[in-house]
Amino acid sequence: MDNRKTTSGRFSLDDTSPHLWVLSGEVDVVVNARFREVWPADRRSLEPVEVHMGDVTFIDSSGLRILYEALKVTPEGQRPVLVDVPERAQWIIDVTGLTSRFDFRTTTSPSDDDLPLADLG
Repeated sequence: MDNRKTTSGRFSLDDTSPHLWVLSGEVDVVVNARFREVWPADRRSLEPVEVHMGDVTFIDSSGLRILYEALKVTPEGQRPVLVDVPERAQWIIDVTGLTSRFDFRTTTSPSDDDLPLADLG
């Protein structure tokens, strides 16, 4: 599992389940740059990407770029799933017109306590 912590937020990608992404904290340009280090632009997922967002406190256009990446890498004809999207993040997704491109699910998202995180900050 590759976990990257930044000063503002973090993400987690599991090599055994590469379609499962977890975002938390402030998802911004720093998180996006770290995401790019482990998810190259030409990588694809064999399953629809699930983005767990229950612990996201902030998302900017760079964070939205990660969600857009989920759209690009999900197999054709399928939609990525955004899980436990906080109200403020949902508002931003709605305003940008991306809502119809994702499926949404509410459940209990993996918390930081459930994931072994390496401090790479």
